Amino acid sequence: MAPPRNVVKIAVQMRDAIPQLIQLDQAKPLATVLKELCDAWSLTHSERFALQFADGHRRYITENNRAEIKNGSILCLSTAPDLKAEQLLRELQSSSREGRQEALKHLVLLASDMTFAQEVISRDGLQRLGTIIEDGDDLGEVLALGLRAFLELMEHGVVSWETLSIPFVRKVVSYVNMNLMDASVPPLALGLLESVTLSSPAMGQLVKSEVPLDRLLVHLQVMNQQLQTKAMALLTALLQGANPVERKQMLDYLWQRNLRQFIYKRIIHSAAPLGDEMAHHLYVLQALTLGLLEPRMRTPLDPYSQEQREQLQALRQAAFEPEGESLSTGLSADRRRSLCAREFRKLGFSNSNPAQDLERVPPGLLALDNMLYFSRHAPSAYSRFVLENSSREDKHECPFARSSIQLTVLLCELLHVGEPCSETAQDFSPMFFSQDQSFHELFCVSIQLLNKTWKEMRATQEDFDKVMQVVREQLARTLALKPTSLELFRTKVNTLTYGEVLRLRQTERLHQEGTLAPPILELREKLKPELLGLIRQQRLLRLCEGTFFRKISSRRRQDKLWFCCLSPNHKVLQYGDVEEGDNPPAPESLPEQVTVADIRALLTGKDCPHVREKGSGKQNKDLCELAFSISYDHGEEEAYLNFIAPSKRDMGCVPCWGAPWAASKPGWTWSSC
Repeated sequence: MAPPRNVVKIAVQMRDAIPQLIQLDQAKPLATVLKELCDAWSLTHSERFALQFADGHRRYITENNRAEIKNGSILCLSTAPDLKAEQLLRELQSSSREGRQEALKHLVLLASDMTFAQEVISRDGLQRLGTIIEDGDDLGEVLALGLRAFLELMEHGVVSWETLSIPFVRKVVSYVNMNLMDASVPPLALGLLESVTLSSPAMGQLVKSEVPLDRLLVHLQVMNQQLQTKAMALLTALLQGANPVERKQMLDYLWQRNLRQFIYKRIIHSAAPLGDEMAHHLYVLQALTLGLLEPRMRTPLDPYSQEQREQLQALRQAAFEPEGESLSTGLSADRRRSLCAREFRKLGFSNSNPAQDLERVPPGLLALDNMLYFSRHAPSAYSRFVLENSSREDKHECPFARSSIQLTVLLCELLHVGEPCSETAQDFSPMFFSQDQSFHELFCVSIQLLNKTWKEMRATQEDFDKVMQVVREQLARTLALKPTSLELFRTKVNTLTYGEVLRLRQTERLHQEGTLAPPILELREKLKPELLGLIRQQRLLRLCEGTFFRKISSRRRQDKLWFCCLSPNHKVLQYGDVEEGDNPPAPESLPEQVTVADIRALLTGKDCPHVREKGSGKQNKDLCELAFSISYDHGEEEAYLNFIAPSKRDMGCVPCWGAPWAASKPGWTWSSC
């Protein structure tokens, strides 16, 4: 007869003892289970012991997480977390360096467990670790272990980062600014300061004042990927915490110090693959830099500004008056105004007074900046654009100013100028770091593309919106390819002609509509059994291969990896934490598991518990789009395994992950998913 549902068969180990094979009744209190185990091994004082998972991070088993124990689990009997915390904290005060070092190693190993962490924190463990960090007697492994243990304990969110003292933060800053120390210390110190900066504006200002930008640049130039990533993380945290004026000053200085060139040559084009965390920080740096354009984008032209009136006149003169000449010399004021109004019309402004066209926000003054940049940095192309269209029939001329204004709006939308930084996105453009003034340079390429497309479409003024739709598609498709330089972007976007866009549209339309045509439906029915078999096989293989996922911490940082896959016998989802750069682990090495038979349903988006808990602000939109959860039976309650898909493309594979949901139906097998 099969055992009751709440009874699981497990093994329990103890050092220097023969393991016990028992049937664990999940309805029985843990204290009773421990008493029975201790009696079998002739141990007294069962309250001094606790159960841990034998694999992975050796998490302590409590009444809250005991439902994670499954058939075949291996547990170990060990010292209770409160006693273990007392023991390790006592050993931290040892006069022996080796003793302190060994205690710190055990502390780091157990600190990720919430039960143990609470016991350490309640016994002033953070203060004792803080003393080791502040004293700085040993700049080697002891200090590194102390910083690592401190970070692990703080990560649980039990204690606020704002409670840290100014002397402590300054001491950690000194480890960032110091040269001679163990190589593992600076990345940990940088990571701690990043957390402080993101969590406490006041402490962030202290870090900003104490850590020179030049010092972060030094760390970025060291060929150590972990150090580079943590230095970039602190740099973006400081930039995010700065006000707009300070941010502009900081970015201007960093650009003067050739940070852009270094990122492009030594990080983006490094032989080592770019990690997800570095990709996110490069995205943030790109977003913050483009964000400097937002004030110009949201400021309309002031018709009473002498400087802005002179800029408009310079734009007109560059097109219609050769250098050093003025065609309006000797004309009356009325005649000169009439001539200027006509030339502004030829430039493509909708009104004889161009200020009225630039009152629209967005793009505001940013459109004027783009036009001036084009006229000054590509004068031949600018003159050719204007004069070529001035000589066409009126109905076929491409209006330069109107096109520039709309194109600036389009580029701001495609590049998300002025939008808040996502907390998880990694969608940066390598091209952005290949070129100074990348936004204006991109405009110069795009306005010439617009003129080329206008001619290919033989467009008239009535076709203006249609042309802009085609140009949007050309730019979006090319940007999605992530070209690594502006020249490569120019080459790719110019090969995407109007005819090629039409061909792609037709192919995509036929692909969508073709599946509904009667002959295709008939053929599909004939092939359906074979195709379904292939789909089942592919889904099973994909699940067994597994996927790396990012953990989202309490501060919404993606700084840890975990891996999940389906077991070879298709009965268990196995998962566990892994390190950055690791190869996919073998399923049997993963410590955690969820039995497929216990899975209830697949949830996505706002239905996921880890999304509901985060609120509904703008910054959660991208997280919501990538979130999914698997609900499963956890004893008598429903529990969740929460995921954040690596990308939207990977999110499209989520139905494959959801196949286990059918396990709860009678007669279901993996081959029918």
